[in-house]
Amino acid sequence: MQLIFYTTVSPEEYSCQGKDFPFPEPAFCPHCRIKVPPQKHGFFVRNVITADFSGRIFIRRYYCQYCRTTISCLPSFCLPYFQYTVDLIFTGIRLVLGSNFSLRGCLKFLKERCRHLYWDISHLQFYLRRFLARLSAIKLGLRQLLPRVQLPEEMLVKRVGAQKVLRLITTGFAHIQSFSARFYEALGYAFMAPLPNILA
Repeated sequence: MQLIFYTTVSPEEYSCQGKDFPFPEPAFCPHCRIKVPPQKHGFFVRNVITADFSGRIFIRRYYCQYCRTTISCLPSFCLPYFQYTVDLIFTGIRLVLGSNFSLRGCLKFLKERCRHLYWDISHLQFYLRRFLARLSAIKLGLRQLLPRVQLPEEMLVKRVGAQKVLRLITTGFAHIQSFSARFYEALGYAFMAPLPNILA
């Protein structure tokens, strides 16, 4: 099981602190909800790639002795199962869907500013397809996080609906990391998670 905690620390700063980072300590197991803090259970290492940094970081793990669940605490710049940070992925999506960049124009723009970006067009297409496939789930999350929000209706042109959802995310949250962490906390899965994982 994974938790995403919000942090303003950059991936590079997080990496430099290593195991000395002030990791959050859950007050209870998010799986079984027993009000006993899970025990520290070591670390694992994962890759992180952002505009200015590429490296490995430590992820703190906890263990619930009651339901025997292992809990991994991811910093908010990470998305589960993605090496590239949420900021970078969301920037690519927003440039193409929100600012009407072509795929090639978006890649050119990003690569001029991101020295660790090794995307080709297929990477960007994957992120765009995933975001478009997840629009209904993202709107469900927005309804929970922003109860008074006016959500776009289902549209024949999915791109138009996606542009409206992007505007809601960028105006409703100070940072994409804040949206990502709160979405995961509210719904129990990442906003870019594959659909089969949601149904499991």
